[in-house]
Amino acid sequence: MMRNQILIYQDTGTNDIRNLQKSLEQYFLPQGIAVKTTNADEIIKKNILDENILAFFMPGGRATPYLEKLKKQGNEKITSYVKNGGIYFGICAGAYYASRKVSFETDVKDLCIIQECGLNLIDADAIGTLYKELNISPYTRDFQSIAPVKVRWLADKETHIACYHGGPYFKPALGSPLQVLAEYELNGQKLPAVVIQQQGNGIAVASGLHVEDSAQSLREVLIMLNKKDEHAEDIIQKLEAGEALRSALFAKLMSKITPTR
Repeated sequence: MMRNQILIYQDTGTNDIRNLQKSLEQYFLPQGIAVKTTNADEIIKKNILDENILAFFMPGGRATPYLEKLKKQGNEKITSYVKNGGIYFGICAGAYYASRKVSFETDVKDLCIIQECGLNLIDADAIGTLYKELNISPYTRDFQSIAPVKVRWLADKETHIACYHGGPYFKPALGSPLQVLAEYELNGQKLPAVVIQQQGNGIAVASGLHVEDSAQSLREVLIMLNKKDEHAEDIIQKLEAGEALRSALFAKLMSKITPTR
């Protein structure tokens, strides 16, 4: 049976998913793959993660509310789906959620989170944020903790640019079978930014980057806020200059989950 749908998690804790949904539709609809949303109730009670689902995207937001809604039963449903041939793709909070252990803003008292979410699809600790390395604010839900970052795709050594907003880098467990797809390039320091791991017949991908966020989508946010923000404008201009590189990175990642025909 052909897997012909992609599901995006949309429930308590998720941020605005419109950019992600739009980017996925632009890439997958021409291939005959529909993009829809789902929630914890459908995962747990309706077993929506079945053999029709090509990939399940866990987007940015907050991992703690994900765990509060999905609990052990929801995690087991997701794990079973992946091990039976599905694909989990976690972005930012979704990447933290997939990992063995979350270490988030451990040096910021009001933001510190150290926990295990129990999904364990990525055999690594997810550690963030990179606010010191990027010279931005500890995590906020505005432009003050956003930055354009350079990452290197290891397979071809090409450098790309993407939007960063609070995501992790990954510290693989000893002997971990995960593969690093891309690394942050931070003043000579290289840290795993995007990783992939086989789980049974399926795979899990975790990205500390918001590869779905184009400069145009961020500019639309700024216009909606109707305010001048020099920091935000600087971010957007840098992303505009590197849009072709961001788009190429997005395509490389999507090719990892595109079915062969």
